Amino acid sequence: MKTSKPVQGFYRNAAIGLAGAAVLFHAAPATATQCTDLANISLTLDGVAQTVSLTAQDVAAGNGLPAYCDVSADISSNGNANQSQIAIEVWLPETGWNGRFLGTGNGGFAGAISTASLELGISQGYATANTDLGTGILFKCNTLFCGSAEGVGEGVPLGGLYEDAAAITDFGYGATHLMTLAGRQLTQAYYTKAAKHSYFDGCSTGGQQALMEAQRYPADYNGILAGSPAYDRTHLHISSAAVYEITHFAPDALLTAPALTLLHQGVLAQCAGKDGGLATDDFLTQPSICKFNATALQCNGTPNEVPCTPNAQTCTCVTPDQAVAANADWTGALDNDGNTLYPGYERGTEEPAAGVLLESESLSEPLFDSLEYWAFGPNWTWQSLFANTNTPQGELIPQIEAADNTAVGASTFAGVLNANSADLSNFNTQGDKLLMYAGYADPLIPSASTIDYYNAVAAQDGNLGSYLRLFLAPGMWHCGSGPGVNAFGNLGDSLPPVPGDPRDDVLAALVKWVEKGVAPTKVIGTKYVDDNPSQGIAFQRPLCLYPANARYDTKKNGDPTLATSYVCKAGSPVTNQEFSPGYGPN
Repeated sequence: MKTSKPVQGFYRNAAIGLAGAAVLFHAAPATATQCTDLANISLTLDGVAQTVSLTAQDVAAGNGLPAYCDVSADISSNGNANQSQIAIEVWLPETGWNGRFLGTGNGGFAGAISTASLELGISQGYATANTDLGTGILFKCNTLFCGSAEGVGEGVPLGGLYEDAAAITDFGYGATHLMTLAGRQLTQAYYTKAAKHSYFDGCSTGGQQALMEAQRYPADYNGILAGSPAYDRTHLHISSAAVYEITHFAPDALLTAPALTLLHQGVLAQCAGKDGGLATDDFLTQPSICKFNATALQCNGTPNEVPCTPNAQTCTCVTPDQAVAANADWTGALDNDGNTLYPGYERGTEEPAAGVLLESESLSEPLFDSLEYWAFGPNWTWQSLFANTNTPQGELIPQIEAADNTAVGASTFAGVLNANSADLSNFNTQGDKLLMYAGYADPLIPSASTIDYYNAVAAQDGNLGSYLRLFLAPGMWHCGSGPGVNAFGNLGDSLPPVPGDPRDDVLAALVKWVEKGVAPTKVIGTKYVDDNPSQGIAFQRPLCLYPANARYDTKKNGDPTLATSYVCKAGSPVTNQEFSPGYGPN
């Protein structure tokens, strides 16, 4: 499968925004012996997992980073290095350790260590760990690609992780847990004392890793930060075919950049400024209440209209098939009985700069469909998900069930890849805390899926506010970027103005909640000029505790660029897009 160049800020191992809090104590400067001796320790791992290799080296200070001990491990979860090899790195600051351990997540199919996560972690004083999720050494995966019918690169298995139960389980949850066990032991060995608290920070695939840890291994972390989690993994990846299909079922269904611009302008004209934000915003504050229909912009044969045909550089109306495609994007992926397989993208996500639909149109098959090759093998084709690829209809239920029920060891594909459990009682019993966030304008993992998970937990436990809280960022894309506030200690592109300040750093807010018992009620989000911190702050707004929403205070009539000009108003749970029974959280 050919892939085009990823959009900046989307398909990357995002790791910006890891921030710490006050230093608890300092470790004495480490000697080379202290570090290199870590290569000789015996790690205690779960079950039959074995250490394949372990190395350690001192790294001198430089490039804004402190001197640190770099430990690299290769672990096989089932003891068979031909089936499972998980790369793990743990970076241990030689000075300035804040007494905390930080596990970090990945993006897409992983396949490599996120050095950006490690760098930002140790720069804030954390002993920091990351893993390739077991998809790199044996399978040569990268963020976008992890298997196909044709194969990409020498030695890359055609079907990705097909028929390798250990590797699929590693990706689903095993690698993250083993990283945590190894990382905490190495931290204790290096500093001769255990970390006082352990935290996990991840977005996208990292958000799935976060929820897997909360559901399966609640003793691993005291606090977990989960951004835009890809938790309903099997259905998310199958639904990516729906996004592809609705823009390819007919030649004039393609949502070109001019078409997306026109649609975005229509959404803003009808809804911006009527949901608590400003009429001049390039995003919606509460997109769930916007009901704009793409047929309002459909061509009707009037004089001088310019349809958004594939070759049109500018246009004034969308074709009927483009209207169908846009409305289907906002509705979500449906199975062939009309059930919601996965929620749709909120209105506002169609902004051309977001790029996801444009990127999808340039591919020869759906984006991120590699996962299906793990279930069905290299002979699988995306067309088999549809009864007729000439209509934008839903995926076939037998294909969905076949993927979910594919055996993975003693479990199933859905059993090891989906973090769908809404039962967090064991996590709560541990006294742990979970903060979730998502961008309302996320065009990769619909924000409604994050909201739906929170709502599912709330349906089981009305007191979830003592251990789970959710914040939505209006105008933010996937994990970061976007026209709205997008820097608040999240795994986006920029650090907040004051890293480590719990008022505008969500990781620091989590630390304060865990260690001081002060739960966050809002976090200040920042939008920099041109998303460049060196150019100053364009505006700030509060991210309110869900289901509350920020609203410009017309009584104060204050400076609209200041967060103090907005108040958090109570709101109702967002339920405009929910999974149908049998799909999603349960």
